[in-house]
Amino acid sequence: MRKWVSAILCITLIGSMLTGCGQKKEDGKETVSKTETETVKTQDSQEASGGPITIQFWNGWTGSDGQVLIELVDEFNKNNPWDITVEMDISSDFGNKFVTSMAAGAGPDLILSSAAGKYSYEGQLADVSDIWDNTTLNKEDFVPTYLDACATDDGLYGIPFQISSYYVYWNKDLFQEAGLDPEMPPKSYEEWTEIAGKITNQERHVYGSGLTYGNVGANACLMQMFGGLMVEQNDSGIWEAHFSRNTGYERFVEWFKGQFESGNNPVEGDMDTMFIANQLGLYVTGAWLTADLDSNGINYGITPLPYDEGGKHVPSNTQCFSITNQADNAEKLACERFIQWWHTGNEGTDLTATAVYRWSDEIGYPAYYIPVMNSAEYMENPKLKAITVTDTDICADSVAPGNFSGWMSMLNDVMVPFFEQVVYEDNTEGLLEEAQKNADKIVTDINAQEGN
Repeated sequence: MRKWVSAILCITLIGSMLTGCGQKKEDGKETVSKTETETVKTQDSQEASGGPITIQFWNGWTGSDGQVLIELVDEFNKNNPWDITVEMDISSDFGNKFVTSMAAGAGPDLILSSAAGKYSYEGQLADVSDIWDNTTLNKEDFVPTYLDACATDDGLYGIPFQISSYYVYWNKDLFQEAGLDPEMPPKSYEEWTEIAGKITNQERHVYGSGLTYGNVGANACLMQMFGGLMVEQNDSGIWEAHFSRNTGYERFVEWFKGQFESGNNPVEGDMDTMFIANQLGLYVTGAWLTADLDSNGINYGITPLPYDEGGKHVPSNTQCFSITNQADNAEKLACERFIQWWHTGNEGTDLTATAVYRWSDEIGYPAYYIPVMNSAEYMENPKLKAITVTDTDICADSVAPGNFSGWMSMLNDVMVPFFEQVVYEDNTEGLLEEAQKNADKIVTDINAQEGN
């Protein structure tokens, strides 16, 4: 049985017209500051805390980024002014461990999870709408798209931690060897096909295109660029799927399958490894690959996915700090203070020394925190600048709007089998209709649950 790699959907959208709050410049550098009101607010919260406290922080960040997370948490434990200790547990089995522990009443106080956790962990997360009163954080400092992703009609169940996305990577050396401009990635999917054909050299095990049926998250993003969101609400508020008779999706199927049939795309293989080995000209994956590419000295570029007739879509997924409902009042306040520190550091901390800035700078994820986005230092990073989208008219939803609770079911129950069928079945006619039927089952259930 083939193993599925159901990756997290993601992307970045920056409100360039928005200005950061709570920042001032001293000696040419941006530092984090508190207004008089904010200082009083912090003092009131300190009085409410009542001494040393330890909080449990669980997540599944097991990759190289997990080491950076460990370093930042250690820094907080050593230097925070509230006598808070964060005990962090990073587990590759975080999801199962979290659900089991919560059922037993022995869960953590704070977690990192996808914004979809507001549905999958419904009833287990605390409303953190009071964080603006309990800390010096300003709601206006967060891009609304990403903050809204953490909310429901009933409350706010997370604060953004990371915005994940899929991007086009290209190998500049392979471009140059093929007589292509190494500074010009494809601006359309027709150009992708043309470039892939020029780079492919099967005798050297070099391929121009690095798509894979198992990279479900990336493929769903690509498909959305061709034909728009897979599920939307009609004017009556009823959810509807859009697979059948979607001409954009029909073009996607033809283009996607064509990459494999042409011989310009390997059918199987570890695409991360192949790109690092200079065996792929074009590849779609997340920002997490940049650290490995940099450490291996790969000459590459990174850019957002090209638009197509699906419109200006930049599919995104927000990962959040979420506080569980097993945290008592003191533990909840301690968690909120840790989240405050992540974004602002201690009073007087230079912006570039804050955890939120360092996470983007060291790991390579685009920022969601407007003071970071507006900083000159951030925009001087060429890779971050390349994947930072400033068009505020762009749709940042992935697969479906953020208030659609069947997001994971759509991805796993509809898209997983669909992409395999596109690659392996000789005749793709009828696959979109089959996907429509599978999607209709999901939206029918959601409509019934919501009383539509």
